[in-house]
Amino acid sequence: MGYGLVLLGYVLTFFVSISLYGWAIRLLGFAVMAYGFFHLKDYFPSYKLSLFTMIALFAVGLCESGCEIAVMLGSAAEAVDPVKTVICYVRDGLILVFHILFLISCYIAFGVVGLNDKKVSAVTDICAVIVGYVFYVLSAFGVIEANPAFFVQMIWMIMVLVLILGCYMRICPEGDEDMPRKESKLPFVNRFAEALEKRENEAIEKTRREIEEKKKRAAEGGKKKRKKRK
Repeated sequence: MGYGLVLLGYVLTFFVSISLYGWAIRLLGFAVMAYGFFHLKDYFPSYKLSLFTMIALFAVGLCESGCEIAVMLGSAAEAVDPVKTVICYVRDGLILVFHILFLISCYIAFGVVGLNDKKVSAVTDICAVIVGYVFYVLSAFGVIEANPAFFVQMIWMIMVLVLILGCYMRICPEGDEDMPRKESKLPFVNRFAEALEKRENEAIEKTRREIEEKKKRAAEGGKKKRKKRK
């Protein structure tokens, strides 16, 4: 459907890319996510905005890669560094726009398939992303240290990752509603999904018991009132 590709691309872009050649991994992640949104737009048209933003990020990623390769080939770092700084700010701004548009699209998708409880998670993630970028700006201007800003960034990225995993697990094409959960090729994703699914099933069962208890108490209360009237 596309959520699996978005999940893989997100992990590559925002987690695996924390390495020496992160610029190359980010470029790959942008491409994988763009391909995922290309499929998702056929089911939920609102993901077109995420696709366009990801294409823009891929173009910026190409510029960043060009700068990095130029430095590796021995070009003057002094000439490339100002360009890299501008590219980084543009990239980070586009990432903020992407997250807002993507989470709004998730909110719409949850509403379409009737997962209204998940809509709250999408709104919560939007607030977390905005707070994270406030910390990012404060860090850029030296108001706070970089470590707290990075810590907050990791928190909201994990929150968004969990949301994407929820989309992957619970949203499927029409006609596949009764199909079992798809197994991922990544073992850690399967373990995480199984744990999350177990907690969700426990929460659903607990809610079902509470509803039955309320109905039972309401029925008993109705009987007592009828007896008093007699």
